[in-house]
Amino acid sequence: MLFIQFKDTLCLLILIVIISEIISIINCYGISLKMSEYSAYMKQAKKEVESSLEIWKSIFEEEYSETIDYVYCKGSATKNWESFIDYVPVLSDVDIHVKPKEHSNFFMDDSFIFESINISEQYETRFIEENPNYFHLPRMQVINLKKLFNAVDTVIFPKKNEMRILMGEPGEMNNPPNDVIKKIDLQRLVELEEFFQTIPHSMIDRTGLDLWCMIRRMNWKVSPSPFRLLSQTSENPLDLWALNRSKISEELEKNDYHLIAESYKDYYYEGWIAFMEDFTNSQSLRRIISSGYEVLRLCVDEARKITE
Repeated sequence: MLFIQFKDTLCLLILIVIISEIISIINCYGISLKMSEYSAYMKQAKKEVESSLEIWKSIFEEEYSETIDYVYCKGSATKNWESFIDYVPVLSDVDIHVKPKEHSNFFMDDSFIFESINISEQYETRFIEENPNYFHLPRMQVINLKKLFNAVDTVIFPKKNEMRILMGEPGEMNNPPNDVIKKIDLQRLVELEEFFQTIPHSMIDRTGLDLWCMIRRMNWKVSPSPFRLLSQTSENPLDLWALNRSKISEELEKNDYHLIAESYKDYYYEGWIAFMEDFTNSQSLRRIISSGYEVLRLCVDEARKITE
């Protein structure tokens, strides 16, 4: 009788071990599958970003060749994508900078409102026609460089080899010296405190699409904040802006900003989750906001230490 009980117990232990191994194998293959899916998604997203840029290039060449000097794309869309945080569909935008000719008032006043609406429709219509089974519709951000040139002392321009030129031939743009760049970056971080202190009150009544509005308010502040923090100890802060987010996360870890690196990656990971859910899950949107808030709060805390 004792032998039978021992035998049953041994069989049960063996069964538990076997089940545990099977679960481990399933989990292992599940993680591999997810990583391979990310790779496939990124490849598709890259193709669609390229398609979007070609469409905008065509629009500018066909309709504005007489009023534009040059056009280029900058930012995450033009950088090397090493991991899923380097580009997140819809959360990441595709930056296009347009330099109008001196005599042009290119989209600078309200007389262009209907033309602007028409161009946005052109872009969307052409993209869907050329990509009927699209994975995502790249979210564009078209900036008139005249406005940036007026704020030249507070704006950092990309180097020419960091641009994707769509039209014309931009020259090398002048940037402030390193000490001024560091000063600008630190000031931008300090100024964030006023913004992130408004988030708790702003969030109390947010639901549904309002959550996306909140993400849009903070998105352009979250993305550059770790760059600005790292520039404070960098010999060449301008070089940091050429790095993708994967490399910036590595630099954060090297500089013992582990919590910032973790929140930064979480922000973009949750962005992917929200995108795959078509931004319909409010809980995912709240997690994006929570992670973004942590990035801002921690960066501001570090900025305070520098200024003390």
